Amino acid sequence: MRIGMGRVRSERGFVVAEAALVIPAIVVVAVSAIALMTIALTSLGLHAAAHAAARDIARGVPAHSVQATVHASSPQTTVAVTPSPQGVAVTVHRDLRIAGGLLGGLSVPLEQRVVVPWEMGIELDRSRR
Repeated sequence: MRIGMGRVRSERGFVVAEAALVIPAIVVVAVSAIALMTIALTSLGLHAAAHAAARDIARGVPAHSVQATVHASSPQTTVAVTPSPQGVAVTVHRDLRIAGGLLGGLSVPLEQRVVVPWEMGIELDRSRR
């Protein structure tokens, strides 16, 4: 009867050892998933901001006004406007800092560039100025 009880004790020891190995791995996977989701959502937000800014400039809103609006909504974001005869290109850039733990010093540069054609009559008005 004692042999059987010894087996149960040794199996319990294996469970504790396995849990000690698996729990940190689960934490690493969870933190990585959260960091990747943060990067993806921030990138989508930058694309939306770049597209809205380019669309507004293509419709005739002054570039400095659009840049101020984007900067007010996200102070860490820089906006570059490049007009051309075909349309306006807006590039939005942000360095996303990952906070906490082992990834505390990590910074991920994110950049989105959107080109929108000029609205009818806008480019003609701009060439006269």
